[in-house]
Amino acid sequence: MYTLIYMDGHFNRPETLGTYILSNAGKSPLLRVDCLTPFKGSEQDFVHDVCLYLSSVNPHYEVSCNTTQNVSTEKKDGQSFVNFLAMQIAITER
Repeated sequence: MYTLIYMDGHFNRPETLGTYILSNAGKSPLLRVDCLTPFKGSEQDFVHDVCLYLSSVNPHYEVSCNTTQNVSTEKKDGQSFVNFLAMQIAITER
């Protein structure tokens, strides 16, 4: 399982992220995203943003969500927040 960090509206960019995407092309690996600051929005919004971010790392590969394994969300004053996400992704060539 690979771990990303989400903080203040941004994902971290570890040096190994490009290699992780390249080595898992054609596979469905697990990905974990820890939110140091909660993501303001729904689980679906967060999954979408994670996939967009990962797809931007290497222009030759598209990342999509196969399934959500685990998610921690909360509601405050009618607003949804995501604190943690574990998902299975699909990495395919464009």
